[in-house]
Amino acid sequence: MGIKCDVSIPSHVNSLVKSTIEKFGSKTIDILVNNAGVAFNKKLIDTTEEEWDQTINSNLKGTFLFAKAILPYMISKGSGVILNVNSGAGKVGFSNLSAYCASKFGLLGLAESLALEVDEYNNIRVMTIFLGQVATKMWQGFDYSYYEKNKSKMLSPHDVAAKIVEMIFDAKTYKNGDSVEMYNT
Repeated sequence: MGIKCDVSIPSHVNSLVKSTIEKFGSKTIDILVNNAGVAFNKKLIDTTEEEWDQTINSNLKGTFLFAKAILPYMISKGSGVILNVNSGAGKVGFSNLSAYCASKFGLLGLAESLALEVDEYNNIRVMTIFLGQVATKMWQGFDYSYYEKNKSKMLSPHDVAAKIVEMIFDAKTYKNGDSVEMYNT
C-alpha cells in the first residue's frame, strides 16, 4: 500500500499509521525503517533557516514522529524492529553539510536513547545502519557531476537493502542497540 507522507508533519505520519492499522490490523506493525533524508550542499553561513528546518524536520523529527506513532503497537504486541538509516555524516562532520551532519548526529543520539528505553521489552530492537555514499537520486540531485564520476564506487541500493533485511531478520546476530557501518569500496 503506497501512501504519500511528509514525515515532518505529525498529522501525515499519524494518518499513515492509522491507514495501515485499518487495512492490516494493529498486530501487523512489525518493522519500521526510518529512511527519509534531505541534504543541502552549503556552508552553514549560506544555509537558510528554511533549509535548516527542512533538514532537521525530515532527517530527525520524522524519525521521532514515526517511532512515537509505531511504538505503542510494538509494545502491545511485544515485538518489533525499528531500523534507522544513518550516514557516516552522523559520526564525522563534513564541510558544506553542517545541517545534514547535525541531523544525523541527532539521529544517532535518538537511536541510542530509544534502544535503552525499549530494552525492557525483550523483543523490540532499535538499530542503526551507517552508510557511505549510496548511488541514489538524492546523490544525483546533491551533486550530479560528482555522482556521475563516482557512482561506480558508491554503495548500490540493492546491497544496502540486503543488509537492512539481514539486520531486521537475523535477531541472533543483530541485537537491540546495535549499529552496522557500510561504506564505499
